[in-house]
Amino acid sequence: MDLKKWKIISPIIIFIIASISHFIYTIFDSIITSFFFPVNESIFEHIKLIYTSILLFSLIEFFVLKKLDIHVNNKGINPFISGISNIIIFLIIYLPIRYILNENMIVTLIILFISEAITSFISYKVFNYEQIINDKLGLIITLLVYIPLIYLTYNPPHTNFFYDTEKEFYGIPKKNA
Repeated sequence: MDLKKWKIISPIIIFIIASISHFIYTIFDSIITSFFFPVNESIFEHIKLIYTSILLFSLIEFFVLKKLDIHVNNKGINPFISGISNIIIFLIIYLPIRYILNENMIVTLIILFISEAITSFISYKVFNYEQIINDKLGLIITLLVYIPLIYLTYNPPHTNFFYDTEKEFYGIPKKNA
């Protein structure tokens, strides 16, 4: 298998990871899982899901490419570029459609898959581009994104973007007493 074939199947793998990631906090309710996985059904928490899914996929991808002996550039910064690209593409498509159709899970999943497919193409280009920055610095930048994600999970602004419309609250769900 070469890089191009790998990138063709990668949206399917990312989609599976995202689907599983959606339920991690519900199953393993802890402060650590709240850092990386969605704690409610707000748009913001699903942005965190997209970023974490790309990061988890990038970890798998690192080992797969190493095993296949495929050399790529920008291993450290590619997860950041892929994650941010996926989020931007998803929101550009999703927000207007949600405004028109309201929330529709099937439509949302289709949009997620499309954004992941476009992101895989972008990732392929980044891997083949000359080295942008040192891989260690790229990895640090990739991980630093979690600082605002974690902060906003625990301190969400009271806007629609952070509001869980299903359960009608912001932030971390209250535990039943």
